[in-house]
Amino acid sequence: MRDIKPLFIQIADTLFRKKYKDIEHRKFIRLKDSLLLSVRLVDYHSGEIYSRQIKGKTLNISREGLCIETSIVTVNGIDIFNEAMSDDKNLEIEIDVYKTKEKIKALGKVIWFDMTPREKSFLFKAGVYLTLIEKGDSERWFKLVENAKKYSKDKSFFIRVMQNIFKKPA
Repeated sequence: MRDIKPLFIQIADTLFRKKYKDIEHRKFIRLKDSLLLSVRLVDYHSGEIYSRQIKGKTLNISREGLCIETSIVTVNGIDIFNEAMSDDKNLEIEIDVYKTKEKIKALGKVIWFDMTPREKSFLFKAGVYLTLIEKGDSERWFKLVENAKKYSKDKSFFIRVMQNIFKKPA
C-alpha cells in the first residue's frame, strides 16, 4: 500500500495541474501570448550593466508585467533573477514585437521566480513587474496587451467551436 500511495498522489497532482493551470486566481488578467525577449541585469540608478543578455520568452503578459521563461539564470556567477529582486538592480528587457522588427524596451523588478519548474526540464520562470517604460514604449506595450487581450477573447475555444458549428457551407 505504501508503494501505491505516492503513485496515486503523483497522478492526482498531474491531473489537477493540467486541469487548473490556466485558471487565473489573481486580480489582473494574464494573457497567454508568447513573445521573444532578451534580459540583462543593470543598476537601477546609473544603468551600469552587470551581465550579458540572455534570451527567453514570455509565458503571460499584462499591462503591469510579464512572466519570463528562460533556460539560463546564472551569468558569470551572478543569479540575475535573484539579484533583480534587490532595490538597486533591475532587469533591462527588450521585447520583440511579433510580425514587426520593433522592440519594446523596459526596466523590470523581479517579484518572484521558480527555479524548480515541473512542466519542462531546465526552464526557469520569473514574474517581472515593469517599473519603467519610456512613453513611446509604454504606449506600444499597452496597445500590444490590448490587442492580445482582444485576440484571445475573439479566438476563445467556445467561440471557435460555435463558429465551426454555424459555419455556412461553401
